[in-house]
Amino acid sequence: MNLVFEPKWDKALPNIDRRKIEQAFQNLVPPNSVDTQITFTALWQARNHRSDLLVTVLINNYSRQAYSFSNSTLQYVEDDAVKAEKQFTLERVFVPPDSSMPWTFIFPESSFTDFPINLQGKLVYK
Repeated sequence: MNLVFEPKWDKALPNIDRRKIEQAFQNLVPPNSVDTQITFTALWQARNHRSDLLVTVLINNYSRQAYSFSNSTLQYVEDDAVKAEKQFTLERVFVPPDSSMPWTFIFPESSFTDFPINLQGKLVYK
């Protein structure tokens, strides 16, 4: 696996965050199932001034093809409860084969399906 950064991230990322991302990448454990080609590794979560949920993850592409998000529905799940759901199309996110890339997914408050949100969840495909 390779760790890659979207060019704007690469320029703007503070060193402390880069080190956290690199450490998470070094601790990756490949999925047991051959069918699991895209996984998410949680890095950190926060709420912004508009109450949007920001979920920063490593997108892990274990496949032999590049991956991008086109009308991909993701759910933010805490304790097996879906707390937010949104469809993403991200032209700037292009994860090469056998690579991981950090990214922040933003769920606006209008995408929340359950409360409270405790910032202890994970991203999953619907």
